[in-house]
Amino acid sequence: MLYKNKERFKRLPTLLLSAAIASAASQASYAGGNGGNDDLERQVEELQRQVKMLMRQINKNKVAVQDLGEKVSSAPAVASGKGKTFGGDKANFRLGNTDVSIGGFVKLDMQFSEYSDGSAALAGIGEDFLVPSVIPVGGEGGDVKFHAHAKTSRFNIKTMTKTETGHVKTFFEFDAIGSAQGDERISNSSAERMRHAFVDWNIDGTHSILAGQTWSTFFNVGTLPESLDFVGPVGTIFERQPQLRYTAKLNGGSSFMLAAENPATTLYGASKNPVDDNSMPDIVARYNGKAGDFSYSLAAMSRELKYEAGSKDYRKMGYALSAAAKYKMTSDEIRFMVNYGDALGRYMGLNGFRSGMIRSDGEIELIDAWGAFVNWKHHWSNKWRSNLTLSMAAADNPVELGSGVAAEYTSVHANLLYSPVKSLTLGGEYIYATKELENINNALADDKGSLNRLLFSVKYAF
Repeated sequence: MLYKNKERFKRLPTLLLSAAIASAASQASYAGGNGGNDDLERQVEELQRQVKMLMRQINKNKVAVQDLGEKVSSAPAVASGKGKTFGGDKANFRLGNTDVSIGGFVKLDMQFSEYSDGSAALAGIGEDFLVPSVIPVGGEGGDVKFHAHAKTSRFNIKTMTKTETGHVKTFFEFDAIGSAQGDERISNSSAERMRHAFVDWNIDGTHSILAGQTWSTFFNVGTLPESLDFVGPVGTIFERQPQLRYTAKLNGGSSFMLAAENPATTLYGASKNPVDDNSMPDIVARYNGKAGDFSYSLAAMSRELKYEAGSKDYRKMGYALSAAAKYKMTSDEIRFMVNYGDALGRYMGLNGFRSGMIRSDGEIELIDAWGAFVNWKHHWSNKWRSNLTLSMAAADNPVELGSGVAAEYTSVHANLLYSPVKSLTLGGEYIYATKELENINNALADDKGSLNRLLFSVKYAF
């Protein structure tokens, strides 16, 4: 269409001149005599003046059309997704020199839950997914409870922009899990929440800097088992938070990470949980290695635990270690994680344990804790697969804490998943989890509670 318009502009002067000559000849025939010739000359002069004005306007329009044509021809076409990749994903379209990719998934969870020591989880979020700390202990068991929601559905936007010094990526992601909003009587509304929001500047292909909120560097999310439950095993590290991270790629596909991350102190005996009195960030270092089909990570963290009481500050430095790995075979896959430290606290098992306690003299005593899981994944065919995950977490609580604080968690996850097409997954998962409390001198009549849950999900990723 643009080409045709340009050709019409080119022919327009000729058409106008032809029309002017024809008009002049017609006037000459009609007028006749010398008086008519004088009138004809004036009309021709007026026509010539008008034609010159039109020519100037046409030339302006012609230049504008040429500029428009150049802009359109030089503008990038909408990406079809073929051959254009973005961090391993296909870009949907381009804005200037920025590739944009939109993704996420829609997921329905339907579950039947039965508690040995209560009718429901101690906090509502425990009905949406497994939160080990809210399993009730010491009550009477209730009937099976059915619950359904779509809160884990998520939406994300990725961008990648090439610059003179490497390329810059951004990532935004939202879901609605953990939302306090909602009313099951009518709308079942849930407010969106920010999961990730960060910029990642890849300077030269070897060095990069990430700034924003995403998974903690201490957590190797790539080793988390495939579970229909939102989190999964009780012994896993699971943390997202604001951070500044430096990454350097090394030889053989390995890399080194160093990060300063947002702190928060969790202590037994504190007036609030968490305490936000920290004066320094959590420092995390991680090494990622690979040997054939075996990939692994080793992470170490140094943390300040601190709280203020009046005009006095109490603080203590703690540490944590984590090792995680994944081994791929022909039809099977093994994943595992082991965590240990005296300041694991909120990083493990959804804050299943606190990092320390406040002693009678106000000083902080840190609490040793550990957690682990092992996962076996088997592909029965290209459409059917299963996962079996065993996990445990425990804390060496000080005797001064007395009875009633969490001492140990266990969980078993077993699922069967079916994907008729790559983006669609249907499946069922059985979850058995326990919570055990400290019971000094058998002060508690009941110190252990359990959860049986049957979960069915439908998930479509886009």
